Amino acid sequence: MSLKQSERTRTLGGLTETRNARRVGLNAPQHIDLDSRQPAGEPAGNRRVLWAATAAFSLGFGIWAMFAALGPFLIDWYGFSAGQVMFLAAMEPLGAMALSIPLGVAADRYGGRIVMTALMFVLSLVLLAGLVVESYFAFLLMGVMLGLGGASFVVGNAHVSAWYPKSRQGTALGIFALGNVGIVLGMVLVPLLVTDVFGGPVGYAELPARVTAGPIEGWRLIFVIFAIPAFVTAILYWFLTSDPPQRSRGASVREIVTVYRSGKLVWVVAFLYWVSFGTLTFFSASTPTYLSERWGVDADRAAMLFTSLLVVCLAATRPVGGWLSDRHDPLRLLSWLFAFALAFAVTLALEVSLTVQIAALYALALAAGAAAACVVKLIPTYFREVGAVSGLAKAAGAACGFVMTSIMALSGDRLHSYVPGLAVWAAMIAFALYLVVTRAGAPGARAETDAPGPAGPPPATAPRRAARARPRPSRSRQTPVPSRGRGGRARSRRAPRAGRPSRPGSHRGGS
Repeated sequence: MSLKQSERTRTLGGLTETRNARRVGLNAPQHIDLDSRQPAGEPAGNRRVLWAATAAFSLGFGIWAMFAALGPFLIDWYGFSAGQVMFLAAMEPLGAMALSIPLGVAADRYGGRIVMTALMFVLSLVLLAGLVVESYFAFLLMGVMLGLGGASFVVGNAHVSAWYPKSRQGTALGIFALGNVGIVLGMVLVPLLVTDVFGGPVGYAELPARVTAGPIEGWRLIFVIFAIPAFVTAILYWFLTSDPPQRSRGASVREIVTVYRSGKLVWVVAFLYWVSFGTLTFFSASTPTYLSERWGVDADRAAMLFTSLLVVCLAATRPVGGWLSDRHDPLRLLSWLFAFALAFAVTLALEVSLTVQIAALYALALAAGAAAACVVKLIPTYFREVGAVSGLAKAAGAACGFVMTSIMALSGDRLHSYVPGLAVWAAMIAFALYLVVTRAGAPGARAETDAPGPAGPPPATAPRRAARARPRPSRSRQTPVPSRGRGGRARSRRAPRAGRPSRPGSHRGGS
């Protein structure tokens, strides 16, 4: 019996689906998995990894915010100045900045599972060291090491993105970024435990130590409260998660770090994250002291209410920004978001009134949260070394927290006004707006995703050897490079220029 087979191709949401027509005398089985909408070879996702990474990230960020919440209390207990406390709160972003790049490279090299497990275990040991710190220098050193909590974002971001296809990475990473609300854990729980449960240091008359556990007295028990769940999280993360089976294990550290020399785009992405995520690191560290010293807000209220709501606003829009970036051009979205953020930052610098300050601060946080999600979407879209680039971006965001909090401290101490510090922040947002409007680093290009939307260039760091291994067309006949346009119609385009990676199967050799 002769068989006739025809094949027709149609495009569904940017993905090509091939269907075999029925054979003569036989009905060929049709198997179309509409739930798995990613190209062959890409992972379908892993909810267990997503939620475990989000939980670990939330706890890490709660620990990361400890000194910002303790700042107003340390002024009374140890006689530190407001500038010293702001500088102390800036140590945690500084530590995250220093640790993010090596942790991101390690996540690319060894996988997110083992790196996150080790991170949470070491973090629990650092917290226990807080039981004995006394001097200002010791507090500074501990603050740097608590930066591990903030750096947990880098490891989780690499682990989650490795499990999800490009068409869903924006949404998945937006959900993961909800872990930013962990800062609320530190901002709310730390002052609550100090004032209502443990009390202050021994010998402090206004808030004496209420609880004693052997040699540990008063507020220092907070470190134990956070150290225990950090240790438990390390154990659970190891046993509940896994690395994707298709993860490449052959890349060396030297090969991974070459991404930092791949072009301008990697540094543009880092600065965009400096501004977007830096809104969180900067204002979560400085807002409690700023509101308390500048506007006379009660220290507990400044940390537990106003700063916590700031974090919630920023975290709430990250899934929204990730979802939108899966469906629209992230750079175009960023141009709108940074324009709104600039208007709110200028309003903050004017210092009209406390009510206006709070409203502008929350509006800025909403815009910055969505912008941070769009920036994170750019990383797996353009780069293969997600951990390394995420580490650089996270280092930039953490550095922003350190630099801007230090600027605010100097502005208040030396100039007796916080307006210059807020004006510097508005100028940084203006520069970020310029970068996305001009599409610096990717002139005339649009982000390439597997979801419907604007097409763009392949990852910026694709290996150069892929270009060298490209099949050469025959000299006797020049063969056009087929590509697929909308509707699945074939059209011809010129072959890629030398040095630019080509898509697998995009060439047909000459005869």
